Amino acid sequence: MGWKETVQVILFILSWAPIGLLAGTTVVGITEVYTHDFSIYNEGWNGYSEFSTAINESGYDVKSIQSSMSVLGRYQGSAVLVIAGPVIDFSTDMVLVIFQHLSTGGGVLIADDFGTANDSLGLFNDFLFRDISSPITGTNFTGLLTFTEGVLLDIDSYDKDPRLPVIKSFVPHPITQGISELHLNWASTLNPYSLLGNLGIAWTTNRAWVEVNVTDKYPWPKNDTMAGVLPVVGAIDFSTFIPGGGRLVALSDPSVFTNDMWDRFPDNQRFGSNIINWLSQGQRNYTIAFSENLLAVPWNSPEFIFGLYLGRALWLSAIPLLAPLYPLSTVLGIRKYLPDPKKPEVKSVSEVFLRRGQTYFSERMVYYRKEGNYGRVVKMLYRRLRRDLTRKNRWTEFSIQKLWELIQYKDSKMKQEEFFRAIRRIEEISSNPRMKVKENEMMDLFFFMRNIQSLLIDTKSK
Repeated sequence: MGWKETVQVILFILSWAPIGLLAGTTVVGITEVYTHDFSIYNEGWNGYSEFSTAINESGYDVKSIQSSMSVLGRYQGSAVLVIAGPVIDFSTDMVLVIFQHLSTGGGVLIADDFGTANDSLGLFNDFLFRDISSPITGTNFTGLLTFTEGVLLDIDSYDKDPRLPVIKSFVPHPITQGISELHLNWASTLNPYSLLGNLGIAWTTNRAWVEVNVTDKYPWPKNDTMAGVLPVVGAIDFSTFIPGGGRLVALSDPSVFTNDMWDRFPDNQRFGSNIINWLSQGQRNYTIAFSENLLAVPWNSPEFIFGLYLGRALWLSAIPLLAPLYPLSTVLGIRKYLPDPKKPEVKSVSEVFLRRGQTYFSERMVYYRKEGNYGRVVKMLYRRLRRDLTRKNRWTEFSIQKLWELIQYKDSKMKQEEFFRAIRRIEEISSNPRMKVKENEMMDLFFFMRNIQSLLIDTKSK
C-alpha cells in the first residue's frame, strides 16, 4: 500500500469514526449522561434542561451549538444566542459572528460569573463598543460589558447565606415585568462603570460588595473592594445606535436558570421567559441557540468529538479563500469512485415520476410532452402533488398556507414571495391547461414541485 492509499484510509477512518461511534453506542444501548454545568442536556440540579424545555414549550425552536458560532449566520438575525457560564475564551471569529448577529437584529444573552468571560469580552468591547460610543455623551465608560471578579455578598438581602442574595430592586423594563424578587446563587456583578452596568435593570442593596477572598470565614469589604448598590442585570437595544441592530442582555449569575433554581423560584422562571421574549422581540419564529461549545465539555464526550470534527469543517468552509477548494479537492480525491459521466440520465418528466402502479400517469405524461401540451403536464403534476400531500399529511382538504408552513420548516432558504408566485402560476395554468406554456417554464415548475415532493412526500416520517 502506497502513501496515497494510506492517507485515504486514515482520512476515511477519521471521517466515519464519529458516525461509527454513534451507531455503535446506539446498538449497544449506551446513553450519555450529561453532567457539565449549564448544559441543556443536563437533567441534574446544575443543568439547563428545564429552562430549554420551557422555552421550547413556549413555541420557540431550541438548538445547541456544539461546534462553531458560524452557524448563526444562517438565521440572518432571527435567533437568540445564549452564552451561559463560558469557560472557553471567545475566538476572534466568534466575536465577529456575534457582532454580525447583533448588527442584523439578533439577540444575545451573556450569563457569566466571577469574570471568567472578561478576557473574551475585551475583544467584544473593541469590536462593538467603539461603534456605539460616539453617540453616548457624559460618563466615560470602561467598555460595553465586564463582570467583577469575586462573589457577591449582600447582607441586607439574602436567603440563608449572604452569598445567596435576593434581588428586589428593579428598574421598570419588559424583562423585569411581574418580577418581585430574583434569587441568585454565588453570583458576581456587572462592572457599574461599563455601559451595560450603567444601564442596569436589577440592583443589590447598598450593603453589598464583591468578595474576592471567597474562603475568608469573616468576609468584610476592604478599601479597594467594589461595594454599594451594584448592578446584576443589564440590557441594551442596539437599534438605538445601529439601524436594525439587535438586543443584548448581561446577567451576572448563570445559576439563575439551573434546574434547581428554576424549580424553587417562580420569579426566576418568569424572569427567564421575559428575557427570551424581549431578545426575540416577541417573534416565536426565532431560534434559541445555546452555546454548548463554550462549556466545560469533557474530552471523551460525544459533544466534544462532534464539535471537534464539525467545528473545523465549518470554520474552514467559512474562509472565502479556502471554501472554493472544498469541491475541487473532493472531486480530485474521489474521481475514480465517481459514476461514469456517460451513463444515461433521466430525459423526461415521466421517468422521474414513474413509480410502480402508475402506468397510466406515465403514459399520459409522455403523450402530453410529445404533443407539446405543457399546460396539461403542469396540471397533472400539480393534481398529483395535491393528492399526495393531502394523503400524506391527513388533511381534510388541500391548503396552500399549510403547505407553505411545512416548506418553511423543511427548507429555511425558500422565500415566501417566490413560493407563492410559483404556486399562483401553477394554479393559473391548471385552471386553463390549454394555455400556451413554454417548455423551459414547464421544467422550472416541474422542478419546483419535485422539490416539494422530495421534502414532504418522499421523506420517511420520524
